[in-house]
Amino acid sequence: MEFLKANYVNTTTGVTVESNTATVSFILDTNPIFQYVSENYNNDLTTTTITFSFDETLTVNRLAMLSTNLKGFTIYYDGVTANTFLMTTTSDTTTSDYSSNSATAKYLFFTGVDCTSVSIDMKTTQTADQEKAIGYIAISKQLMDFSRIPSARGYVPILKANNVVHRLSDGGHRIQTLGEKWQHSISYDYIPDTFRDSLRTTYDLHQEMIFAPFGTATSWDGVIYPCAWAGSFGFYRFSDNATEAGFSGSITILETPR
Repeated sequence: MEFLKANYVNTTTGVTVESNTATVSFILDTNPIFQYVSENYNNDLTTTTITFSFDETLTVNRLAMLSTNLKGFTIYYDGVTANTFLMTTTSDTTTSDYSSNSATAKYLFFTGVDCTSVSIDMKTTQTADQEKAIGYIAISKQLMDFSRIPSARGYVPILKANNVVHRLSDGGHRIQTLGEKWQHSISYDYIPDTFRDSLRTTYDLHQEMIFAPFGTATSWDGVIYPCAWAGSFGFYRFSDNATEAGFSGSITILETPR
């Protein structure tokens, strides 16, 4: 469970594709319905590349990919295909070069690299000879690792619908769903002051972040979103009369606009 810095991919201006530019904006949307889809690359013998360019040198050690059909692909930096990322032990390969991926959502942990661009060579698809597709992309750096996972009672995820409810003349209702947004409530008891201070440092930034609750390279549920920490900082409350036992408090995390 971790916070990441705001997504380095925050505008289509820095994204270069070889076809179908009309769907590029979908990589900024966490809704899995929307995807960037290539055009005239529905052949596993052809490769197409998507490149994310930064305005400055940035440290990259996380990449999240949702709603993809890629089987074979290579992720590399600074335009050199040999510059693959070294995966950490929590990932499913040693480098960011895949030939037999079967997951539609991936959360990749890299050894940090300073770079000015990240590229993905999209080679083959899980069902042969389809157009290459990728949904939301997040490229970033870890901001804070939650040193302790909350209890089940202290972890409340909600996918909140934004609805317009119409009451009809016969007493029935028609509901129009305009969209959905994630929110998480996380509470802790008995945390040490070191964890409290890490939370305070993150809170004091007062800026958009990315929340990734349980990212994994395989069998990932795909829950990740740009967010803001809502409300006040309440982790200076002692958990009980023994002050050395630690502190209690809660966090409310709200998804920001796409």
